[in-house]
Amino acid sequence: MLTTCYLFLGGAGAGALVVLAALEAANARRRFAYPPRVISRVERAFALPDEFFVRAWPLCFVTMALGVLCLLFDLGRPDRLLNLVMSPAPSAIAVGAYALAAALVCAGAFALTELLDGPRVKPTALFVASALGAAAGLVALAYTGVLLQGLASVLFWQTPLLPLLFSLSSLSCGVACAFMGAVFVEARRPFARPLARLARVDGVLIVLEALCLVVYLVWGLSAEGTAPAAKALIAGDLRWLFWGGVVAGGLVGPFVLERFLTHGNSRTQLLWIAALLAAGGLALRFALTGAAAYDVTQMPEALFGLMME
Repeated sequence: MLTTCYLFLGGAGAGALVVLAALEAANARRRFAYPPRVISRVERAFALPDEFFVRAWPLCFVTMALGVLCLLFDLGRPDRLLNLVMSPAPSAIAVGAYALAAALVCAGAFALTELLDGPRVKPTALFVASALGAAAGLVALAYTGVLLQGLASVLFWQTPLLPLLFSLSSLSCGVACAFMGAVFVEARRPFARPLARLARVDGVLIVLEALCLVVYLVWGLSAEGTAPAAKALIAGDLRWLFWGGVVAGGLVGPFVLERFLTHGNSRTQLLWIAALLAAGGLALRFALTGAAAYDVTQMPEALFGLMME
């Protein structure tokens, strides 16, 4: 449970950091330029009120901090993580731990800046901070998938498709975090159009995630060692969680709602979209971690039969 919660919260927080850092960079000159300059088409397309960042950045930081706490409790002792980070031998886990710490610091810095009523900063410094935050977030969200891929005891996880799938899902959950922050913004001027454009971006992420999931399942069904886990997702004990939570709730539902996003009822729609994206991301991680129990390496009788063949 703690591992799955970490995979979800850590990935969602890192995805939110990437999304919000990109939006922060798109709004930097409009918010902090001396004097205000002519903004580009991209900056105009994603122009968001200051209050949006006041709501969204603390939500990003809290989500990521909860993910780190789940990781620490899962390890049992905090010093184990410190020993892992201080180990002289480089490893993917150490790189991921550094990236997670850097992402948490970046999210905390942005959240603190917004909570201090937005002190004036130079757009150049904000661009640099956004680039560093986005880079740390990308590594951290990919690490959640690399962590499972590195466990050699489960054949169903031994593919680069798993980190790619988790990365796309985390970015989509990051968009959900942005939508959740936007729901509580009371702005004088409407800003539904930038959110509608962000929903289109998320639509692309959902399509890519669905395609990656299909390829992943086809790969799983193609080998005898991984077929039991893939079948458990498609037609076995995990089928209700997979088809209901991952496919219908996390992919189809948000994609359809995003295509019919209206200006008059955008708050309620965004709330539903954010909830479905988050629930789908959590269901995806529960389904894939649960599928490990049906992997041939976890079933001695199946593994023995496979070896005899």
